[in-house]
Amino acid sequence: MAGNGEAVVPETVSGPATADDGSTSAQSVRAISVYDAVAGRAGLNGFLTKDQIHVLPLAPEDFLLRRTTLPEDLVYRSYDAAGELSGNDRLPESEMVKAIHSYASDFYSSATVDKGMYDFRSLDETALLAMGILLEEAVKEALGEGGDMALVEPEGLERGLGESKMTRHQVKGRVKPMTRSKDLPDEHNVDPDESPVKKTRR
Repeated sequence: MAGNGEAVVPETVSGPATADDGSTSAQSVRAISVYDAVAGRAGLNGFLTKDQIHVLPLAPEDFLLRRTTLPEDLVYRSYDAAGELSGNDRLPESEMVKAIHSYASDFYSSATVDKGMYDFRSLDETALLAMGILLEEAVKEALGEGGDMALVEPEGLERGLGESKMTRHQVKGRVKPMTRSKDLPDEHNVDPDESPVKKTRR
């Protein structure tokens, strides 16, 4: 049980370790860590096996909350340490960090020989936060000071855009339609049984 200000250590969950040949060793049992949960290897009943490829893994926060002995009222209290940081020390958005991790996980699973099975701590939380900060700064630099205003609808457009000479010309049209030349054959008058070779030139 955690006291005031103390960190809560989750219960360890044991899962069978898989040998190189795919067999399960009863003697080598490893506890699920936070890295396993972040890598998508943790399920409701321990490690996910190769037969459970269609089973959704637990999210890291769900895994940690399920394995703690916290009282129920403390589980629903949000711990927002990042909210107390100053503007210059803010952490990157969590959704973007999750997207970065998902992309990196898919990359490792397709680019490595062992499908990313043994890539432990290759992109830990520090590197993930650093990537998030770098991406946010790159986006700010690319957009500039007022670049985000391109996605904001200006005021006064509740009834739509006013009609100008340009919009009247585009909507009503002032260009005469192109007339069909008499020299060109009419496609509707061509006999479907007539071969293109047998068509006479006009």
